[in-house]
Amino acid sequence: MHQSSKCSLFPQFHRSIIPIPGGMLRCSLRSAACLVIAGVLAMVPDPRAIAQTVQDEIAVSRDEFKAGRTASVAEAMQLSEEEGKAFWPLYRDYRTAIEKINDGLLVLVLEYADVYPNVPEDRAREMLKDYAALETKRLDTRTAYLRKVAKTLTAAKALRLAQVENRLDLLVRQQMASAIPLVPARAK
Repeated sequence: MHQSSKCSLFPQFHRSIIPIPGGMLRCSLRSAACLVIAGVLAMVPDPRAIAQTVQDEIAVSRDEFKAGRTASVAEAMQLSEEEGKAFWPLYRDYRTAIEKINDGLLVLVLEYADVYPNVPEDRAREMLKDYAALETKRLDTRTAYLRKVAKTLTAAKALRLAQVENRLDLLVRQQMASAIPLVPARAK
């Protein structure tokens, strides 16, 4: 039995906030949430201070979150040794593909931070196009890998992976959304 510890940054991340059958994700998800928050805060730097140190902080935060995410997935999936041998290389490939997409999103966020609050209309249009392309690529990548996982594991375990990944991604997206200001509305 493992002991529970609360996230020191956000104590409201408590055992009961994300109920799932069997409770296998609760502790890991709370830990991952702390890493997500740290990572997101590092990904949205002060636009006046984008420097190599910020890039270093982003890299460190991403590495920490990656380790937390992998631990969360491992705990939630409850794979046998045989299943793990088939699953983990596929999962690492999936995460590598998603990380490349996330790199594109990071570029957009940093560019947005550079031009905020005066986002030129033509640049906003390009950023919207780039963002939509990244989201399409993310969905296509996830769909392709879930199909591969469903061929390797049971459909139920593939669905469980989709749920776990969705929950972890929602944590990241929620924190990003709260940290990135909206484009100011302009009167025409």
